Amino acid sequence: MGASARIFEDRINITANEIETISAIKGFKNPIGISVDEYGSFGRSFLNVLPVAQSLNSFIRHADVVKMGNFTTMTSLLSSEPGKGTFKSPLFYTFKLFSNNCRGNSIDTYVQCDTFNTEKYKGIPYLDVTSVYSKETNTVFINVINRHQDKAITADIINTTGTMASKAEVSIVSSDSLKDQFTFEKQSQYLPVVKEVALSNNDLTFSFPPHSFAQIKIAVKK
Repeated sequence: MGASARIFEDRINITANEIETISAIKGFKNPIGISVDEYGSFGRSFLNVLPVAQSLNSFIRHADVVKMGNFTTMTSLLSSEPGKGTFKSPLFYTFKLFSNNCRGNSIDTYVQCDTFNTEKYKGIPYLDVTSVYSKETNTVFINVINRHQDKAITADIINTTGTMASKAEVSIVSSDSLKDQFTFEKQSQYLPVVKEVALSNNDLTFSFPPHSFAQIKIAVKK
């Protein structure tokens, strides 16, 4: 998961740099955005959910240049079983949390945590994090992916600007197994687990389950 996410993000960075270079050479005055066409992940297990969440985090992180992302038509946000019907899986709920809530301004987010290595990349952080501020609702949404396969990671989330509300709401999308196939009978288990967390001195501490996606919702005091 970590290597594929890094490759995906590298391609966005390379394309953004090429656009910046060509724009400077040609003297283009209007900005040129990137459209990521037909991204997605094939499969019906949690192993295919986290790459989509990481892709969405990449879009937020590069919101200055990525202006459109089209989920591939070859896969569906809904799962299905012959003779039983379609149902909402963790993939659906992950996409819903991003698409419904992450509307506004991408916020620079600094992450310091343990890292891991792959054959090609070194120092990949276990926590993949983005933040979005919604001016309409005066709310900050923090999107956290724990890429560690079997270890929960406790993190201190420190706010450096503004005053947050005293409580935050955390929606967690996770699974006991990365490889078990989603089933119609277990669809009620795929709903996000929602927890309320108290802030202390404008900061909060939370333990993110292994191989999970969590979205933290915090109101900003005016």
